[in-house]
Amino acid sequence: MVPEFDEIIFENRNREYGAYDLRKRYKSITSFSILGTAMVSTIILLIISFISEPAKGTIGQEIIVIVQPEAYRLPKVEIPEPEPPKEMLKQRQNLAPRVVEDTTVSDFYIPITEVLVETAVNGDTNDIEVVTRPPEDIIPPEKKIFVVVEEPAMYPGGDAALLEYIGKNLVYPQEAIANNIQGRVTLKFVVMEDGSVGEIVLLKGVDQLLDKEAIRVIGTLPKFKAGRQNGTAVCVWYTVPVLFRLI
Repeated sequence: MVPEFDEIIFENRNREYGAYDLRKRYKSITSFSILGTAMVSTIILLIISFISEPAKGTIGQEIIVIVQPEAYRLPKVEIPEPEPPKEMLKQRQNLAPRVVEDTTVSDFYIPITEVLVETAVNGDTNDIEVVTRPPEDIIPPEKKIFVVVEEPAMYPGGDAALLEYIGKNLVYPQEAIANNIQGRVTLKFVVMEDGSVGEIVLLKGVDQLLDKEAIRVIGTLPKFKAGRQNGTAVCVWYTVPVLFRLI
């Protein structure tokens, strides 16, 4: 008799250790495990199929309910009967204008030239009223002021004499001195046809105190030599600076 494979392996070894017993029962244990696994799987599949199978009857069936709304009926609106048309006004016929004789008497009478002459010769002038009115005031045309002319206006002695006059006649305001106010005031003024100073315009000011004093001094300037255009004396603009400086 041919010994088994396990007998050959454990021929001279300790068979009480446990390994021999395990190898001896290996086939039976493996077969039992496979059979048990197959049975458990079969039971699980049967349970799942039993649960998932729909029961007979109405349980689990879908019920579809169709609700049909009632037909909407428009509310009945009573339409009022139209009022009968009003009687149209009869159009008046175009009447021809009525010609009436003018019975008014006009008392307004303008005598002709011969009658006026005759009454004046005879001395009968009571019916004639002569009204004399004073002539209306004639507004002289505005004079043109030139900026550049053929012969410019000139102060007697030239610009140096002009600045010297301003420096001698300028009065420095005490309030401006106390507040240390100084600067250059620029003015322009009109030299009239007769050489006198006309309109004065402030171009650039420094302070109200200095501006007023500069305008005052320019207003006291003596007559210039008038500017001329085409040989005629004209009005000319003249610009001059007035310097206020504290030393």
